[in-house]
Amino acid sequence: MKVLLLILTFNAFALTNAERSSLKSRVEAAVNRINNQERSTRLNDQEFIISMYQQILQATPDFIDFKTAELLLAGDDDHPAINRSNFIEQLITRKSGEDTITWEVLEKEIDLLENLNLVSRPSYGIYLSSREEDTSRKKKKYLEPIAHRGEYQPYYGYLHAHSELSDGRGQAIEAYTMAKQEAKLDYFALTDHSEFLHFWPWERKYKKLRQIADEFNEDGKFAALYGFEWSHPILGHFNIVNTKKFTSAIITPTMRGIMRWLSKRDGGFGRFNHPGRHNLELLPIEFRKLKVYNRALEEVVGIELWNKDKGIRSYLNEGSYMEGVNFLDNANLKGWFVGAMGGQDNHDKDWGLRNDYRVGVWLESLNRQNVVDGYFARRTFATEDKNAWVSFKIDGAQMGSRLTPGNYTYEIEFGDSDDEIVTHIKLINKGELIEEYQLGENQKITGELTGSVDDFFYVIAEQADGNMLISSPIWFVPYSLLP
Repeated sequence: MKVLLLILTFNAFALTNAERSSLKSRVEAAVNRINNQERSTRLNDQEFIISMYQQILQATPDFIDFKTAELLLAGDDDHPAINRSNFIEQLITRKSGEDTITWEVLEKEIDLLENLNLVSRPSYGIYLSSREEDTSRKKKKYLEPIAHRGEYQPYYGYLHAHSELSDGRGQAIEAYTMAKQEAKLDYFALTDHSEFLHFWPWERKYKKLRQIADEFNEDGKFAALYGFEWSHPILGHFNIVNTKKFTSAIITPTMRGIMRWLSKRDGGFGRFNHPGRHNLELLPIEFRKLKVYNRALEEVVGIELWNKDKGIRSYLNEGSYMEGVNFLDNANLKGWFVGAMGGQDNHDKDWGLRNDYRVGVWLESLNRQNVVDGYFARRTFATEDKNAWVSFKIDGAQMGSRLTPGNYTYEIEFGDSDDEIVTHIKLINKGELIEEYQLGENQKITGELTGSVDDFFYVIAEQADGNMLISSPIWFVPYSLLP
């Protein structure tokens, strides 16, 4: 029998072993009743969703809530369905105001859980209305100027992968072992789908993930991080890394909500995953079209420009929610400060081995905190070659910097431990081509530019073999951000 860990707070009270054992038995019986209900007596998913919202939350779901639950309960070719007891658990968690279910919540809600009417059709409500996001224009917010002029080296890895903790194959231990020992990544994180991490207190999957990452973390050799993927089937998938707790698309069902949640987690950061995949034809509101939520401006650090085997060229050429621009430009033109990233998004046992795509990050040395700091600093670049790097500096400040307006010298340099060379470069400002270069053996160029407020410059490069690299931008912000 697994040891049950009860986390006590000053306001909580301890259950005796007998009380805890009894509560666990009651929960398991209720879960089995939900999961094993005869199909002949089951409500269809639509009726079940509305009925559970009404019984647990004393409210009828709005249209987005309803469709979110319907899609998660149905599953698709990419992700299996969550089960009904898992859905109910997350509604109870949402009712409690907590991030995850706790023994204290279960003791308070056990009678409700045991007495849910699983055959009761909705008594009212038709879920036609939809919660509207705030569309009023807000004053644009800027991050403070900062110039990254450290003695940096490139380190390679990525922060988007899955295991059997959610819907992937293979154990978390296998994932970190392969990433560290076989793929020889410098850093790595599992970020399992949070909608599958909620399986009652004794499972504690996210805690297991954090513990395993801690075991593999080794300063100077391998930075093992952890996180989760908020997997909203309508609003898109969003990774959050380096938080002690997690939430889900059912518990925190809106973009405003997940941005508020992230902004309150010290040291946690997020990035947009595979943009465009969930921009549904009938509900084209993925990431609410990259609307900026100022409260999370610092914590939202990047956007994927490669995913699985879909490379950089695809994300640059397919466009975005704004006609004629790519997703990196789309986000930054909206007012985000996001860098270039990617993720192998592994669901099979191929962590780090699926392909040679990587996210490089410029660090002074390799450890977990430096990787976190490097992502917050946006000193990242996406590369389809696991050994290649791009350095992009303005006034000696590395990519991710935020400079004040003026006339500057820029420096672009490339390297590859296999001596492969970059042959073609584009210097971009706000989606517009500024300069284009053909390179030979000399892999370093310099030039002059003028930066004005709201400009953001970055580099797109192509190697002789067709592999691509893309840097994070350098932004230009006002001299003073004081009121």
